[in-house]
Amino acid sequence: MTDGYRAQVSRNQLRFATIAQSYAGGQARRLDVELLAGMIRPLAFERVLDVATGTGAAAAVAAKAGVRATIVGVDSSVQMLRQARADDGGSQPNLVVAMIEELPFPDGAFDLVMCTRALHHVQRPDIVVAEMARVVRPGGQVIVADNVTGLSGAAHDRLEAIQRVRDPGHATTLTERQLVELLHDNALTVVEGHRTTSFRPLEEWLDDGGAGAAESVEIRRQLLALGQIGDNGTFGTSVVTEAGAVTGLRQAMSWIRAERSSAI
Repeated sequence: MTDGYRAQVSRNQLRFATIAQSYAGGQARRLDVELLAGMIRPLAFERVLDVATGTGAAAAVAAKAGVRATIVGVDSSVQMLRQARADDGGSQPNLVVAMIEELPFPDGAFDLVMCTRALHHVQRPDIVVAEMARVVRPGGQVIVADNVTGLSGAAHDRLEAIQRVRDPGHATTLTERQLVELLHDNALTVVEGHRTTSFRPLEEWLDDGGAGAAESVEIRRQLLALGQIGDNGTFGTSVVTEAGAVTGLRQAMSWIRAERSSAI
């Protein structure tokens, strides 16, 4: 791994160490559990891995869908896993501290591997997806859900820079097509896909990222300028403005289920 990559991991560890409790009460509760449960329920599985499990919201959904299944959650943040244990409502997942780019599990160890709302925090999502494909068995399922962008070029770079001012742990937001390509590159065939959008009030979005007063003023200014830029109708997160002021973001997420082929 590169030193730059390790620096990104350190930023994430520091950030999530400070927001673990607020994350559990805020962002984790906004997971679309009904959609995720609907993707999981029809599947046959005994062992599930939740990659970048955080406070365990997605792991809890899998536990309810497969009451006899073994659920494992892995995350690099000790504090987030402690919060997951504190919030455990009976799902009792096995929680493992490890880097998601170096999963400490043998090849084909799981029937279902999930990663929700995490890839935008990692500098090398290609490594993470490759590891997910490695630890799922042939014929097993991989579910990836993440924020997606519809912007490209300079506009994309500008919004990503704003994201990093708000949240130093932010790495990059992929397009839906890039997510699909990462899966295909690792012998994972897409079999199901969903799109969701939700309005994120600006104050809530800023608070989630831990932006201070000075950062918030600058972010508002830059978002207002960015709101003038079109995305050519591509599915992705966009800035919402009303009467010349930024009121929030319309956050776009792609939910994708793929099946691992017999060869990888």
